[in-house]
Amino acid sequence: MTEVNKQRFYKKLAVTGLAFTLVGAGTLGLHSLHFTGEPTVASAAAETYTTTANLNIRSGPSTSNAIIATVKQGTQLTSTGQAANGWLKVSYQGKTGYVSTQYVKESTGSSEPAPAPTPEASVYVATANLNVRTTASTSGAVIATLKAGTQIDVTAKAANGWLKITYQGKVGYVSGQYVRALAGMKVVSNPESIQVVVNKQNKLPENYVPKDLVYTTIPFTFKEQTEKKKMRSEAAAAIAQLFAGAKKQGVTLLGVSAYRSHATQSALFSSYVQRDGYDKAATYSALPGTSEHETGLGIDVTKGDGTCAAQDCFGGTKEADWLDAHAAEYGFIIRYPKGKDAVTDYKYEPWHLRYVGKPVAQAIKSKGITLEEYYGIK
Repeated sequence: MTEVNKQRFYKKLAVTGLAFTLVGAGTLGLHSLHFTGEPTVASAAAETYTTTANLNIRSGPSTSNAIIATVKQGTQLTSTGQAANGWLKVSYQGKTGYVSTQYVKESTGSSEPAPAPTPEASVYVATANLNVRTTASTSGAVIATLKAGTQIDVTAKAANGWLKITYQGKVGYVSGQYVRALAGMKVVSNPESIQVVVNKQNKLPENYVPKDLVYTTIPFTFKEQTEKKKMRSEAAAAIAQLFAGAKKQGVTLLGVSAYRSHATQSALFSSYVQRDGYDKAATYSALPGTSEHETGLGIDVTKGDGTCAAQDCFGGTKEADWLDAHAAEYGFIIRYPKGKDAVTDYKYEPWHLRYVGKPVAQAIKSKGITLEEYYGIK
């Protein structure tokens, strides 16, 4: 027992009239006191304590008593008294019991709720445009505003439902009402790999930017020199060879959209959320970080006349058929093939090419499988 707790204990004993045994002129130390049966509990004004570990609430003030509840670290408990052996009498969810003071600390009375353990889900996202505040309430100053779909690094959960987060080096709080935990989603550890798997369960690190982006030399459906004409250098060289190979066989192709920055994907997804709400937007638009366009390895293509760009009508054309038959020769796969919706979580997109390198592309093509199935992951 700390000196602070001892002093508080002595005061409470004085209030209740519990006598100490005196030795000479001194007071007998707490460690020499012995009790029989249930120790006397000194009643006091209700005080709030926070658990510093996962903790059992027992029917009496000792480990020999039955467990009536178990609470997580960071749980706030109201104490109505303290037993002479260092246990607290507490109330929790309508139950009265006892906890050891070894695993609780008195709440400071601060307006900032005590933190609890970080929730278990690995990825959290904002489901609406969301203010980050200095304290866990709307009275805190706004230090940043997150767009819908932004990944959030949650470090603790406050007792009032707010979350403590870090974002771009800042520590702040957001309302848990506008945050979604994406169960099972993981952040990939190998974003620079040519074979990286990015999908609705495996996302790129927040604000990832490929290191070797270059402008492609292929023709696009537009003239402007924008980021959509960029790919990673190896993929850019390969798509130029694919276009040239198609041309030799009488098939003319145009690029529609290649690289898309995280900021662009975030803005796009956020606009869909504003229009249709988070849940509906997530059914047709990739959450920022989960779009293959952000890898610099994916590209949408279409016919030489520019029609059917990223539309179902591209399927069944001679251009789509040529890509299906020959893309693997250049290191590309049809990323979302027909009949594999349940595996990829995307409908058939004959226009979406993904560079994985010739050996992997040809193996996937020969087996009629997807990138997920090739690596045995979801």
